[in-house]
Amino acid sequence: MILDATLNLIAENDPESLSVGKIAEETGLSRPAIYQYFSSKEDIFAELIINDLADLSNELDRLLGSIDDCMEQVRVWLHYSLAHLSGTDHKLVRKISVSNLPEEKRGMVGSMHGYIMMSLMSPLKNLGVEDPSSMGQHIFSAVAATANRIDEGWDYTQQAGSLEKFVMAGIEADVDVR
Repeated sequence: MILDATLNLIAENDPESLSVGKIAEETGLSRPAIYQYFSSKEDIFAELIINDLADLSNELDRLLGSIDDCMEQVRVWLHYSLAHLSGTDHKLVRKISVSNLPEEKRGMVGSMHGYIMMSLMSPLKNLGVEDPSSMGQHIFSAVAATANRIDEGWDYTQQAGSLEKFVMAGIEADVDVR
């Protein structure tokens, strides 16, 4: 209830302007009740980001675990990650600045992001990509940029198709060059 209320408030406000008092008001709980679960507004924000990353990670594990073809794994990673990043809840979570999270939570967020990236780098490595880490970061950046274009009103289907062509051509060029 606290997390849902916080997402609702983020949809209407800058996260920096929120307070535990506003979150308590939105939930109908008292401020002390909120503090029983979270030590600060930043702790609530961290939980939202961690939950979002866990949802993405779990679904990627489920989807990729049943696919043997490495190019298909990359394609599925690409499309599912784009769908997730351009989804409504993730748009709200992206408004939260990771730099404002408690230090111990930033480490967890970084680790979870690394795990998600490993689910991309593993098939890239198996395909024989020369530098899977760099290629993976480029792919993630392209996915994030495409999600931003979709946020700006560009057609999802067209953008997803263009992204796939771009990424697949890059992988094929890297593998074919050697």
